[in-house]
Amino acid sequence: MRQQPRLPEKHFLNVASDAADMDVLVITGMRDEAPTATLSHLVSNSRLLDIRVTASGKTRQARRKCQVNDNDRHNHDCKNDNRGSNGSNCKPNSSTLDYRHSLIFDNEATGDEVIRRFADQYLLPLLHKDVERLASMVVPVPDFPLPGIEFRHVLNIAQRQGGLALCTSLLRTQFKDDWGKVGAVACCEAGGFVFASALAQQVDVPLALIREAGKLPPPTVSVKKPSSHISCSEPNDLGVKRIEMSQDLIPRGASVVVIDDVLTIRKTLCTVLQLLAEAGISNENISIMVVAEFPIHCGRELLYHRGFGGISIQGLLVLDVV
Repeated sequence: MRQQPRLPEKHFLNVASDAADMDVLVITGMRDEAPTATLSHLVSNSRLLDIRVTASGKTRQARRKCQVNDNDRHNHDCKNDNRGSNGSNCKPNSSTLDYRHSLIFDNEATGDEVIRRFADQYLLPLLHKDVERLASMVVPVPDFPLPGIEFRHVLNIAQRQGGLALCTSLLRTQFKDDWGKVGAVACCEAGGFVFASALAQQVDVPLALIREAGKLPPPTVSVKKPSSHISCSEPNDLGVKRIEMSQDLIPRGASVVVIDDVLTIRKTLCTVLQLLAEAGISNENISIMVVAEFPIHCGRELLYHRGFGGISIQGLLVLDVV
């Protein structure tokens, strides 16, 4: 590994390439620390899910006839004491973990029924025909905003008849946690405003608007905002700006869902998370939902290395170019 640090990526890519004609590929036994963050860009036209399987030491011992060790006890503690509201989304302790698995499968029960329920609730919705309908509304625009760039017009969804309603419905139903426990829906102008406003109304949750500095009345809290991955290529871009939100808008300890149109390099999204931290919102109380994710730009990896790997990230669509 020291001589070939990229060896895990190479092995993963070889396995994925050998199964290129498959609709679904299941890889077991992976030991990578943060697979969705570090490997998604290698299969940028596919959705990569990292499902952690947990069971108590007693159950594992009975099935494998193996000795209970400290790792078994840790999994047992996680399963019993740190379980999400739906029992499948074990919430990590942000003080010890910096990575959030896509899903947690509780493998304590026997039989196939629990597997079917898990698939029905969390996996099959990703393949629903409504997701395909939504993807068809994202039109490619060649040579925009610069030559050589094929732009995916995600905001076009809101310009299509029924598009915004469809997107809002998918954001609501595919959220892994409980909307009843969410204290605010946060969004940054401009793309996030379009989708977050409709969603906040449907789930009856207050909207936390994040804008460029100077556009909200005081008191506010603000942080510096770097240019986006597209605007930074423009010769007249002025570089660093600031974004802000109203002070004390979100109560400390409240659960916040950040809505954005895309996940790419997303330095803007990093800045939104920094702003929420400045406002007293901890990572463990934040979830991210985007309409479209572009894994080729390593957005998840950027968030992971910036200390936001423990935040749940969901994308309705996975697209391979931007």
